[in-house]
Amino acid sequence: MKVALLVIDMQNRFQAVLNDAQIIPRVVKVMQACHDKSIPIFLTQHHDPEPDSIICKFWKPIDRESDDWKLISEIENAVREKDVIIAEKIRYNAFYQTRLNEYLLDGKVDTVAIVGCETNLCCESTARAANDNNFSVLFLKDGNASSTKEFHDATVKSMEYGFGKAPTCQEFIKMLRT
Repeated sequence: MKVALLVIDMQNRFQAVLNDAQIIPRVVKVMQACHDKSIPIFLTQHHDPEPDSIICKFWKPIDRESDDWKLISEIENAVREKDVIIAEKIRYNAFYQTRLNEYLLDGKVDTVAIVGCETNLCCESTARAANDNNFSVLFLKDGNASSTKEFHDATVKSMEYGFGKAPTCQEFIKMLRT
């Protein structure tokens, strides 16, 4: 198994959701464990360059370079030089019109571990796209945050049913050590 970590949209806009779910310390630990094992990390930053896009019908747009667009400080502080930031993400799915698939294939990655925000939107859409692109998916169930427990739990069940495995962050870190 050649794994990469995808850190989805852990941006200031979603700070309250991330705080409520209390995932930040776990995600930082996962990033540190990946750094220790030289596992590639890809972080996304969502923005909305087209105010008439379908996403903006549901959410207030995020302007690139705005404070909302920036990574939360804990994640920013955990980023290392080799990590790749995908700042061109404009849809829920992190593969859409980005170089993510290319980066993963170039690195001979066959499995992606996904953490971030929001569980049922960008994280789930990215997991489904990863599956569509023939990557195995590890959806870290306590490393993803959603605005409601119901949305989160439904997504985790869906991931386990047909898209991948849903270990905890600690279980994932243990997998890296074996």
